[in-house]
Amino acid sequence: MSKERILIGLGIIGYIGAVFFVISLARVSPAQEPAKYVPAPPTKLLCFNSKTEELRESDSNLGCTTEEASLGGAPIEHGDVRPNGLNPTFAIRFQAAQAAAKKLGYRLQITSGFRSQNLQARLFADAVKKYGSEEEASKWVLPRDISHHPWGTAIDVNYPGDKVAVKWLEENGSTFGICRVYENEWWHFEPVIAPGGTCPKMAANALSSLESSPTGAEDLN
Repeated sequence: MSKERILIGLGIIGYIGAVFFVISLARVSPAQEPAKYVPAPPTKLLCFNSKTEELRESDSNLGCTTEEASLGGAPIEHGDVRPNGLNPTFAIRFQAAQAAAKKLGYRLQITSGFRSQNLQARLFADAVKKYGSEEEASKWVLPRDISHHPWGTAIDVNYPGDKVAVKWLEENGSTFGICRVYENEWWHFEPVIAPGGTCPKMAANALSSLESSPTGAEDLN
């Protein structure tokens, strides 16, 4: 075989190899681009101006102005550190509800909100004397370590007075994230939902809170 034929053969082989190389590259899928970050859609947020008593709808992206306070976007739960007053966001929620009720001719007033643990202990002891046992007392007044009053996340409204206004709060409190929680206490409300949510079914009485507590049985000993 002549040298020229060898070179021609090598050239043909090289050409065919190049063609197959290009075809193989075309079949390789391009590198995937990193997933783009898609921000979560904004959630509804209510803002209250305590000076003008105006409630305004905003969202989690825009927030509230410096003159306003947010009603929050979740149920209000207590932390690990004992407070010395009513939860600030809960207080704003009640003020907003109070202002809305006033425009309709209803008067809402907190008759018992934050309580010290010592006060709660005295109230529970009095209830035990009144009802004859700790279990019966717990249907109305909880031990100090279980009650949400010393945590600043429970209020009694208009007790023992105007039930009509409180009925308005029961029916409309969910707008502000406030719910009546016990069937036997028309006056007792807690911030157990986000504003605009649906209030859960009421418990028969406060004993359910004691029974659901990890230390419930211990608190009656």
